[in-house]
Amino acid sequence: MRTIIFLLVAVLGGALSSLALEPAPADTAVARLDSVTVTASRYDRGALVNLTNITAAELKLREPDLELPMLLQSVPGVFSYSDAGSGLGYTYLRVRGFDQRRVGVLFNGIPFNDPEDHQVWWVDLPDLAASIQDIQVQRGVTNSIGGMTAIGGTVNIVSAALTERPGGSFSLNTGSYGFSRQMVEYQTGELEGGFRSQVRLSRQESDGYRQRSGHEGWGIFWSGQHATGKMTTRINVYTGRELTHHAWDAVPQSMLDQDRTANLETYHNAVDDFRQPHYELHNTIYLSEAWTLTNRLYSIQGEGFYENYKDDQEASAYALDRALGLDPADTADVIRRKWVRKDHVGWVPSLRWEQGRGRLLVGGDWYTFHSDHWGEVLWAEGFTPADFTTPLKYHEYTGDKDAWSLYANQRVELGGGVSATLDLHFQHKSYSFMQNEVGNFTGDLRNAYTVDWDFFNPKGALNWAVPGAVAGGSLQTWAGIGRNHREPTDNELFDTWQGGDDLGVSPLFRNRREVTGPGGEVQYVEWSDPYVSEEEVTDYEVGFAWASDGVSLTVGGYWMDFTDEIVPYGGVNDDGSSIRGNAGTTLHRGFELGARVRVAAGHELSVAASRSWDEFDEFVFHDWDGSVYDYSGNPIALFPAHLLQAAWEGQWDRGVRTRVRVRNTGRQHLDNSGDEARTIDPWTTVDLSLWLEPGALGLPGLDGVAAFVHLRNLADAEYETWGYWYGENYLTPAAGRNFVVGLDYDF
Repeated sequence: MRTIIFLLVAVLGGALSSLALEPAPADTAVARLDSVTVTASRYDRGALVNLTNITAAELKLREPDLELPMLLQSVPGVFSYSDAGSGLGYTYLRVRGFDQRRVGVLFNGIPFNDPEDHQVWWVDLPDLAASIQDIQVQRGVTNSIGGMTAIGGTVNIVSAALTERPGGSFSLNTGSYGFSRQMVEYQTGELEGGFRSQVRLSRQESDGYRQRSGHEGWGIFWSGQHATGKMTTRINVYTGRELTHHAWDAVPQSMLDQDRTANLETYHNAVDDFRQPHYELHNTIYLSEAWTLTNRLYSIQGEGFYENYKDDQEASAYALDRALGLDPADTADVIRRKWVRKDHVGWVPSLRWEQGRGRLLVGGDWYTFHSDHWGEVLWAEGFTPADFTTPLKYHEYTGDKDAWSLYANQRVELGGGVSATLDLHFQHKSYSFMQNEVGNFTGDLRNAYTVDWDFFNPKGALNWAVPGAVAGGSLQTWAGIGRNHREPTDNELFDTWQGGDDLGVSPLFRNRREVTGPGGEVQYVEWSDPYVSEEEVTDYEVGFAWASDGVSLTVGGYWMDFTDEIVPYGGVNDDGSSIRGNAGTTLHRGFELGARVRVAAGHELSVAASRSWDEFDEFVFHDWDGSVYDYSGNPIALFPAHLLQAAWEGQWDRGVRTRVRVRNTGRQHLDNSGDEARTIDPWTTVDLSLWLEPGALGLPGLDGVAAFVHLRNLADAEYETWGYWYGENYLTPAAGRNFVVGLDYDF
């Protein structure tokens, strides 16, 4: 109770008093819920929480040279960045400062997060935003529908609707840093028998802002739907291929001071080459006016590699002693290629019962997942390519994960505009790891483990739609509490600096058991009881939403109380992944504001803002060299202190539309020391966009044509978006002044 009172005072008092300076989100639940598709995995108008909807109309005005995470920064509490600095290629999403591993992504109700590393690799699906109808971003611990255990929030995406009439579109774009994009899309409309279909083809490429950070991708999306009065069946098939140069390493501050475009990776063929086809089957049966049964089946597959040049490598680590006769302790420069193949199959059923004064949703999810990881040496110093005509495989391991969950979500109208929601969710997950006998991975240098987790995640909320008009508008308030858990990822179960592809490295487990063969020889080591535990959070949410004819406003606050939160320790491992482990207890508190004001006919001001306090409540850190640090009370690394976006959109006569946008991001700490010198400085950018529809000028034959230009970072600000501290500040730079222009045609 004391927590909720604190939030009400802090949020409603402090936030409203600063409203003139720090307003917030653009398209709030109150403002535009009607223009967003409501599915079983989404919140509807009877259950407002801290959420924002991005409509189809807004996505129509998107910047086509940006990956999907970069398009979500109009949402309070959302921050995105890219390795290349230009918004294309490898991009990452943070909600309330929590990284993608703790942000759930649903696409048509199907989980997008990789079961093994919990990531969403947006780069694997080029131009996916071109096939999206709308997006709902739900912040904080969200409902269990879809089987998600999101902590920072959920990004709930619905693919483009299939239209009744035939038509299509194409788009041609170009811009800074060698960007170009071509896209064509066609819809058949409704054919005989109730069938509709749609197909899209896209190609995009960019040199990237940073050196050697280019990206090339092509994508295809096909959808077919058959509908009758009692049943709808839809199939989606989408895939693509991406070829992206490595720019995932941050750059020392001393190097950035000399060259803003610097990239530590200098090998010419340091590329990532990957394909990830998705297959979806959605079936909805309308059993009666009260009962609806939905089943979703999916298969996500993927295969690809990345390649690196590594100098002064020990021969035994790459099996060069076995294959080429080197002494195990010899060192040599090598070119390695790391492969991965993944197979993910799942089922997401749900049953909806409309009860008059309420509704019940019951369902769950089940999936099985298998991955193969292996590495090959393509070249070694002192040898010729002829010595590697047969791939030299130096490591191989597999990961297998099986999971299922059940949930029940009941909402009841209590009267007087008050509704209550209770959500109960149980999950079981099991992950197995095994190093195969390859190269020098033999005997007690092979590792294996299996870890099981069982989670119970209850949640509850109250919503009150205040009867009558309040200050000339409608008012809704809400309060909720929820608990969630998240298991460690695959690389959080291994050595802090190295992983399962490194010879002689043990996983982070307390107990080991040698498994022997018939002759008593050790075959591998089986581990149990991991050091890194699952993280657990209790999330308290409060807020209100008010809307009138020309104004909408949301104010939300949260208090997230963690045990064993998995946090960045500072630094990255050999593959560029941040090093993480459990903290003791941590707190995340903050508020989020959203406002949209119709200033005049055709002119609208929108603001999205958030302020957070993310800190260790109790955390004593034991470093690898034996040093002990007490971080209690310090800020947690890589959580921006505040985020602010303000945009003025104007619809002028004769088909002209403009937008002026200002973004400001607060300070981020690079490690957990609390040292102000180890931070990313706050930054501000200003962007200008212009759209022109020639058909509105009365020009013949140009109906459906739209031209646009986006000018970004007009002041050419120098700023950084991500990094870590390792002896000095390592930072990822963002692009300076840049632009994209394009031409769209709808027919």
